[in-house]
Amino acid sequence: MSLPRTVRHARAGFTLIELLIAMTMLLAIMGAAYSLFKSQSTSFRKNTERYDLTQNVRSALESAGRVVRTMGAGVAPGQPMLVYGANTVLAFNSDHVERDTVDMRWAAYWNPDTPLAETLAWPVAGATVLPNSSPTYTYPDSTYRMGNGALSPAETYILWFELDTDTPRADDFVMRQRVNSGTPEILARGILPHPNGRPFFEYLLHRVLPTGDTLLVANGGLLPLIRRPLIPGISTADSAARVRPDSVRAVRLHLRVTNGLTGTDERFRDVSTTIDTPNNGIALPTICGRPPIQPASFGVTDTIPGSGIVWLSWTPSVDEAAGEQDVRQYVVWRRLATQPNWAEPLLIVKATPGTAAYTSEVSGNLAGTGYVFGVASQDCTPNFSTIRTVAITTSVTP
Repeated sequence: MSLPRTVRHARAGFTLIELLIAMTMLLAIMGAAYSLFKSQSTSFRKNTERYDLTQNVRSALESAGRVVRTMGAGVAPGQPMLVYGANTVLAFNSDHVERDTVDMRWAAYWNPDTPLAETLAWPVAGATVLPNSSPTYTYPDSTYRMGNGALSPAETYILWFELDTDTPRADDFVMRQRVNSGTPEILARGILPHPNGRPFFEYLLHRVLPTGDTLLVANGGLLPLIRRPLIPGISTADSAARVRPDSVRAVRLHLRVTNGLTGTDERFRDVSTTIDTPNNGIALPTICGRPPIQPASFGVTDTIPGSGIVWLSWTPSVDEAAGEQDVRQYVVWRRLATQPNWAEPLLIVKATPGTAAYTSEVSGNLAGTGYVFGVASQDCTPNFSTIRTVAITTSVTP
């Protein structure tokens, strides 16, 4: 009798040599993957730092340049354009932003969310010391208004540099902007003085030399530039100092913008740029856009009973010879007292500078009839002022 035999099957597996080879290959692959990951991570970090640096530079230049270029736009008579200029602070007036389209004339931007107090002249009641001014300078010294009594549409912008206390570094600056006495905002940070040794702000003055017109940098002896009104009895030197800010034709900005890090991780870019100020010191031309102010007074007389002739008289609008100086003509209407609406204009009278009062004869009126006459100023837009009215009942023959 034969006994059953037990069959042994070989077990699948790795030899020690195969296992060592596999582990070596796995370590090599993991090492290559780690090196690739680290390289990509480092590249991403550097690109991010480079992007942040570029954005910081762009923020500093665009934010400052955008508003500085409008220096002097839309100021009221007597309102300084460049208020104060020194190495670390620049203050000026400009109608840079409006919050409604009706008053938008000089403004470069429209923003309905802008606080009303930051779209009009800075009232003297809220005057403060300008940042970094030395000796301290308080502004404004008066409330600037248009000829019609309304606040000037030109607000005050203040740009200045101060040490940044919110970073680990002890030598970097932050660039701030404030409108009137509002809340300061940060335009850029991580800023260092330029290695060329020049200040943050430089001012280029227009000068006429025998060789022609040129621009000269206002040196330290001429700073700070402070625009003040001329008054009788001051010296020639004081007069020149008070109006010198009007000759600034450009502001030069020097700075080094960093990524906020130190040592081998620090990245920086040196910037020197010139910002033109084409409006500064230039007399404003006649402007049109806002409705003009109505004539100051309006009257009617009937001097010849029963003739049907009346005489109209009115005094000029404030905006004719002062204020916005844009009144071109006066328009006169007539309607029966029983009628609610005006018909076509009755007269158009050209505005003549220097005229103390305008008079005009109106005939063809029915005796013993009630009339309402109206007169309005019209500017070069051509917008009308509100209509000033006067009523009369014509006389009859005695």
